[in-house]
Amino acid sequence: MPVKGDRAAAAALRELSRQVAVPLSATSRFALQPTLTQARANARALPLKEETGTLAASLTIKQKSGSSKLSPTTQVGPDSSVEKWTPFGFRRPVKYAHLVEFGTAPHYQPGRGVTHPGSAPHPFMAPAYFSTREQVVDRFGKKIGPEMEKRAAKLAAKAAKVK
Repeated sequence: MPVKGDRAAAAALRELSRQVAVPLSATSRFALQPTLTQARANARALPLKEETGTLAASLTIKQKSGSSKLSPTTQVGPDSSVEKWTPFGFRRPVKYAHLVEFGTAPHYQPGRGVTHPGSAPHPFMAPAYFSTREQVVDRFGKKIGPEMEKRAAKLAAKAAKVK
């Protein structure tokens, strides 16, 4: 028995795959909003010596560079374009956010000629992730289904007009 419509079905699936980039990206950004909000709140509450608010202000949702459109990696983290002059000097949170999150071991600073005692970790991203991960998955699941159905309906209507 010959199979009919296989080429048309394959073409429709290829077209649908081209249509998923925008809803995937938008839905990922929507889903990660609670994590961003919690990470900013956590960063503002850190017991840091220098409280400029730059770290919290730099946090954003971004698509990881190099990730594909069909399989985007969206993340919450400091924006590399944020720079701020503070009373403590020029600050770029993308350069030090990981040091705040994980702390540092004692280390020699050759430019200053001293040994820094290190710093304790002050996690702000990991707690935000763990406290919102179920909410993120739920938000993504509720939003992506209707978005994909809309795209599929548009493609079906387009295919019906062609016939």
